Amino acid sequence: MTKSRMKSEVFTADIEAMQEISKKHSIKNIIFYKWEKVEYIDLLSKLDQLGIFLYNYSNKSDLINQVSELNKNFEIIFVNTTLELLINIANEVKKSIWQKITTNPKIYRNKFLQRELIQKHNPNLGIKFIKWTIETLKIEDIEKNVPYPFIIKPVDWVQSSWVAKIKNRSDFDNYISHYNEFHDRLELRWIHTKELLIEEFIDWTLYSVDYFVNEEWKITLTKPVKQRLLTDINFEDYWVLARISSKKTESEFKWKKLSVFVSSTVEATWIKNTYIHHEFKINSKWELKTVEINWRIWGWRLELLKNAYWLNIYELVCNKDLKLPKLKESNIVANIYSTKKWILTSFNHKLIEKLKEKSSIYEVETDETAIWKEIWLTKDWFIKIWAIKMANKNYDELAEDFKFVKEHYGNLLIVDEFEENKKIKKKNIFKIFRNYLNI
Repeated sequence: MTKSRMKSEVFTADIEAMQEISKKHSIKNIIFYKWEKVEYIDLLSKLDQLGIFLYNYSNKSDLINQVSELNKNFEIIFVNTTLELLINIANEVKKSIWQKITTNPKIYRNKFLQRELIQKHNPNLGIKFIKWTIETLKIEDIEKNVPYPFIIKPVDWVQSSWVAKIKNRSDFDNYISHYNEFHDRLELRWIHTKELLIEEFIDWTLYSVDYFVNEEWKITLTKPVKQRLLTDINFEDYWVLARISSKKTESEFKWKKLSVFVSSTVEATWIKNTYIHHEFKINSKWELKTVEINWRIWGWRLELLKNAYWLNIYELVCNKDLKLPKLKESNIVANIYSTKKWILTSFNHKLIEKLKEKSSIYEVETDETAIWKEIWLTKDWFIKIWAIKMANKNYDELAEDFKFVKEHYGNLLIVDEFEENKKIKKKNIFKIFRNYLNI
């Protein structure tokens, strides 16, 4: 568990899910973290009462030793991490207590390898893609293999940063011209790859489904969730605006054999003993196409399914014969991002109050600690997330309220330019003025 995650709003959803399975199955949940205990004194006392325990560890060896000691007195059901960066460590912990490991973990950090395995197994499962380095990338070669528009992004290790939809050569040239600046910042994080992935863009709706694959390759599926992107409301950034769980979404999959599609993807990637978040699209031929699979089950996605179906995703480990419940009410979690690289100076409280007046909107989460901090979307790794939570048994009312959110989205945050940008602008104005006077 990372420090930033433990101090984030989405951690609340994890805690509630752990508390529920603690009561229901009489089990203990232990969270391992790597920082000073004193930082979490309030959290420690709260979680102890909920049957959730925090253990501090100093390094990997210490973590493995502590888990091994626990294994002497308790039956450990599952070892999990919410971070792809820690998959290998989680596997080492599993090995130390003779548990089955998660197979083929490399595919979560290397999206090219993931797509390559799917392509070899069954080309109909995935989307068209190619890989190049920044030095050898030629638009003529791309155009021969992948039509416009297409998605371009770094191959791995950057956690969805710098993803862009390319509509024409001008977009491509603009992306490449700014990429080196982005890569310089990657170098500061000891990431040296310059490989880029170009993939087919399917201009239909994006969906996701979460599931658990056990060590016998039995898959327990959740219900599909519709994902709306910022590009759907004319923002350039290719990032999830909202996740929608509704009867309308369910009805779209009654005849599409979603379970067969998921099983084929699992078979292609040879994964087991793991949680999976699977993103896919449906093309004009009504074929399901994998966009990518990730090892990430947490936060608002977990909360969305809990509110919509009373489904606790963590229970997929405890109850292998879990029957999925029926929809309680349609739910939407709409993310709030800054759509420009600015300093956040305030929230638009008048607009937020208007949002709260809508019958479907039951909570607007904001983080006041982010004020006067640098925020932007994941193109540059400056990202801050808030959420608008919506629920309604009347789908039409929910859709109408969500329409209001989309129409006013760009005005939710009050932002100001970077001081450094202001200085640059002043210099440029001075240069123009100087040139005008022939100085």
